[in-house]
Order: sequence, then structure tokens, then C-alpha cells
Amino acid sequence: MKLRRAIAVCAIVFAGAASAGPVEEGRLALRGTDRVPANLPRAFELFSSAARKGDAQAAYYLGMMYKNGMAVARDLKAAAQWLQFSADHQTPAAMYALAKLYLSGEGVKRDELAARRWIEKAADLEYPEAVMAMAIGLRDGSMGFERNEALAETQMRFANRALKQAAPGM
Repeated sequence: MKLRRAIAVCAIVFAGAASAGPVEEGRLALRGTDRVPANLPRAFELFSSAARKGDAQAAYYLGMMYKNGMAVARDLKAAAQWLQFSADHQTPAAMYALAKLYLSGEGVKRDELAARRWIEKAADLEYPEAVMAMAIGLRDGSMGFERNEALAETQMRFANRALKQAAPGM
């Protein structure tokens, strides 16, 4: 009886994943569930296929898998290329991740001005981590920002509000 129930639960989980789009299915494979373990090679396959077809969200996840060496050898140039594609298609998380690559010079030539532009774009879309980074840059005069403590304080308050309201997931 327990075996039948387990089979039924797996069938329901897989049927739900099969009816979901490739990005949703990839996220499920990336994170796993209480009953189904993560399957990084499957996530990589799904994100790769969808990203090659122009899906910006899949490109973000693919870029992050390359950046972190998940189911694939770590490749910062490939990560930067996929994150660039996703950022160019208005994905705030990709904009922020790409900015961090520009700040560190990983996979791209170090460029504080490019990093600042991507942080500002992501902050304009109210991506909480970017708003916080912008506040820190303004406070410290770093990341290509000129020091401006008054604006930094305003950004910090906005960042705190944005972080409290942030939706989980990305």
C-alpha cells in the first residue's frame, strides 16, 4: 500500500512538472522538493534548451549554473554571456549578477561604470539587492558611484522596504 501511494505521489509531481513550462520544470529540478531530490543535469538541460530558444529567465538560471559550476564546469565567460542576454531582456536578477561580474572582473573585463549602469537598471526595477548595492555605493563612493550620503540614506530606506516585500523565488 505504501509503495502504491509513493508511486502515485511521484506520478502527480512529475505530471505537474510535465505540464509546467521548461523554466518552471527547470526550477523544480534545480531545487527539488520534499519528495523528489534535485536533478542538476536535468535543470541544466531544460535551461539550456529554453535559453537557446530566447527565454531570458532560462538564460539567467543557465548563467548562474555556469557561474557556480552546477552540473557543468564553472565557466565565467559563458556565465557572463547568458547573464548579459538575460539582462538585455529586462531580468533584474541577471542585471545584478552581471554587475557583480563587472565589479570582480570575472568572465568580463573589470568595469565599474558598466557595473554601476546595471546596478542602476536593476534598482530602477526595484530589485532589492541592487537597491542595497546602490545605497552602499553612494555611501562609500564605490562601484562607480560618487559619494552622496543623503541619497545613500534614502536608497537604504527604499532597500529595506524592498527587501521586506521581495517575493521569494529568484
